Amino acid sequence: MLLIQPARSHQRSACRIGLAVAGGGPIGGMYELGALRALERAIVGLRLSDLDVYVGVSSGAFLAAGLANRMSASDMCRVFLAAGDRPEEVRFRPEAFLRPAFAEYVRRAAGLPHVLLNWWLELFKHPSDVRISELVGRLGELVPTGLFDNEAIEEFLRESFSQRGRSNDFRELGRKLFVVAVELDSGDTVRFGSEGWDDVPISQAIQASSALPGLYTPVEIRGRHFVDGALRRTMHASVALDQGIDLLIGINPLVPFDAKGDRVGEMPERLARGGLPAVLSQTVRAMLQSRVEVGLAKYAQRYPDT
Repeated sequence: MLLIQPARSHQRSACRIGLAVAGGGPIGGMYELGALRALERAIVGLRLSDLDVYVGVSSGAFLAAGLANRMSASDMCRVFLAAGDRPEEVRFRPEAFLRPAFAEYVRRAAGLPHVLLNWWLELFKHPSDVRISELVGRLGELVPTGLFDNEAIEEFLRESFSQRGRSNDFRELGRKLFVVAVELDSGDTVRFGSEGWDDVPISQAIQASSALPGLYTPVEIRGRHFVDGALRRTMHASVALDQGIDLLIGINPLVPFDAKGDRVGEMPERLARGGLPAVLSQTVRAMLQSRVEVGLAKYAQRYPDT
């Protein structure tokens, strides 16, 4: 879904433009990259790498940070899809998204003897009070917090943003970039790039914002753990709107799939045939889309001049 909010009606010497890019995983990121490339080609004079405010969530943070570093959509296509075909370009490896979190596995497994010992001691002292259900609950502490480790993603981004003409420091960009994540222990939203959080490296902020719970382990920054920024809001467009922009461009790939079929005589698909993954995907997409629509309605009242 592509959103463009109209500019303010009164005249200004220069229109301040903001871009908000939602998450969506690797596939959603490719969709967003294509949408950005299409926008650059369709709107004469629009340079997405020369806007005033950028907001990125999860996979959208990759693209927002790239644009804020004056990388065009075509530049990012070359980096992410052409595997760095230029010698000076950092080579992106898709397998970086799927590196098992071995350290997390080992750390959790190491706690098994301690859990079993404590349970046996309690069973010995209070045999009538201890239940198997308590052991099951304690064993839950040994389940890894994520299947994969996205440290390799942070390493790639750090190296890429260290190239000549780019920066891994929010404060050196010359334009506003916000990467949104959620603090695990409180559920609070944190805007990396805002005052007090702008000293965190951009690559680490993106690593935190893209740490989807269950898939990737939470990312520790300053002794606090962070996970995917989409847990609170889908696109966090208000972050850009709060900066007083005149025009907002929003891109969200997480919309429900319409399987009804529009062509005459075409048998509509049934998502249930795809099993649990297809059902869960459609459910999450519908929930996120509903949340976006509610947010947009509120933005129209909260920011009437944008």
